[in-house]
Amino acid sequence: MQNMSKNSWLILLLILAVAIFFRFYKITEIPPGLYPDEATNGVNALDALSAGKFKVFYPENNGREGLFMNIQALSVKVFGAQPWALRIVSGVFGTLTVLGLFFLTRLLWSERIALVASYLMAVSFWPVNFSRIGFRAIMLPFILVWAFYFLWKGLIDKKLSWLAIAGLIYGVGFHTYISWRVSPVLIVLFFLILLFNREYKKSFVIKSFLVLIIFSVLAASPLLIYYLKNPTDFLGRAAQVSIFNLPSPVKALTESVIKTLSMFNIYGDGNWRHNLAGRPELFWPIGIGFLIGLITSARHRMSYKHIFLMGWLLVMLLPNFLAPEGAPHALRALGALPAVFIFSALGLNAIYEKTQRHFNRALLNPQNDPWFNQIKRIKKELSLLAMLLLIFIGVWEGRTYFVVWGNKLEVVNNFEQRLTDIGNYLKNLPPNTKKIVVVNENGSIIKNVSIQAQPIMFLNYADTSITYITGEDLSALADNLENTIIIPTKTDNEVINKLTQKYPQAHLANYISFKALKIK
Repeated sequence: MQNMSKNSWLILLLILAVAIFFRFYKITEIPPGLYPDEATNGVNALDALSAGKFKVFYPENNGREGLFMNIQALSVKVFGAQPWALRIVSGVFGTLTVLGLFFLTRLLWSERIALVASYLMAVSFWPVNFSRIGFRAIMLPFILVWAFYFLWKGLIDKKLSWLAIAGLIYGVGFHTYISWRVSPVLIVLFFLILLFNREYKKSFVIKSFLVLIIFSVLAASPLLIYYLKNPTDFLGRAAQVSIFNLPSPVKALTESVIKTLSMFNIYGDGNWRHNLAGRPELFWPIGIGFLIGLITSARHRMSYKHIFLMGWLLVMLLPNFLAPEGAPHALRALGALPAVFIFSALGLNAIYEKTQRHFNRALLNPQNDPWFNQIKRIKKELSLLAMLLLIFIGVWEGRTYFVVWGNKLEVVNNFEQRLTDIGNYLKNLPPNTKKIVVVNENGSIIKNVSIQAQPIMFLNYADTSITYITGEDLSALADNLENTIIIPTKTDNEVINKLTQKYPQAHLANYISFKALKIK
């Protein structure tokens, strides 16, 4: 592989600057509020800091691999218990994924394709959105691009040391997100195919595989040991959403496959937290490139890098195929995200190269000599048009995320901003004020109340004066409360009426997103 030119380095730095902008601009405002799942991660991070104990697995909220929360804990320690302190971790991983995608794609294809692929990932709604939310799944594409980069570097250079690094990085992937568990299927199948490649000695392929596995197991061992001791935690959420729990698994699988494969160009994730609900995951020029890239790779079916890319896409979509809940599901498909953008870059590059070849043949044709300059000019203009198309994609995707999606009331409601508003309100009250939060919403039970209390708990972690109760506990409240604020997490007339009847002397204050009962 040739060294990069100065211009290529400058373009890459520009792409990284764009990626940083898309991932950190208005990070305190978009998305609004702090979603309960994000807050649960934050509370776990604070618990780890408080106890001085970082877990490999956090059993709350259906169970979660611990690496992401432990990294968030370091961020919170530096920046404080702020929502953005949780989200900047995702932003860092999202940005480094763009960089890793460039190096991987450049290694396997070309510098131009690598620049296009990394740029598309830098600006596209799908990766940008999950790079700005404190969900651990964003680590999955990050680990994949870097693990696969060193894997291929080891195979190309025939150096086991690179494969050892790939194994360590790959093993860390087990500490990220449940969808990672399907990735060994890709590794095993790929090495089986390599055994029949005359370019590599079978002994080298076997050694490479063993080195990769040994170092992977080494990196994954803390979590594997935990699962051996706590086998029920291994299944967790996966068992809950599996197609095998449904009355008609075959029908569910068929529907899930169709919905998942259509998410890129026809109908995307309908969850407002994940997407501009229903919009295809790929903006249409990128989606066209993706389809052409798939066709291009299919034509190179004897190429190991194309086989690997096709396998990457299909294997990392398996979690979507096997868990039909919420299909198509953009979050579960994050493992396929790098492959999708490589396909898109391959497709757009194929269009560009075919156009260039057409004009080159025209320039070499003596019959076109009278129009030589015009053809040459049009050729240059089409190259400029290709650059303008990429700029247009970035501008359009930025507008879609920051202006359209970011200002939707549905987004505010889905991120349950009122919970963050309540948390900030309580945080600013005088320290001698008694505070009671009535968690009158359903959800996973964490610390004896619904998960909906987690944003409030995160923002007021050190405040021991806050009491959290359920809607069923209202009757147990003392009759003689003084200097007390009572806030239901959800404005419910029945709950409000019970409170006003119990405390007729209290004042009901109406705020934009919640109501508070003030007892003097």
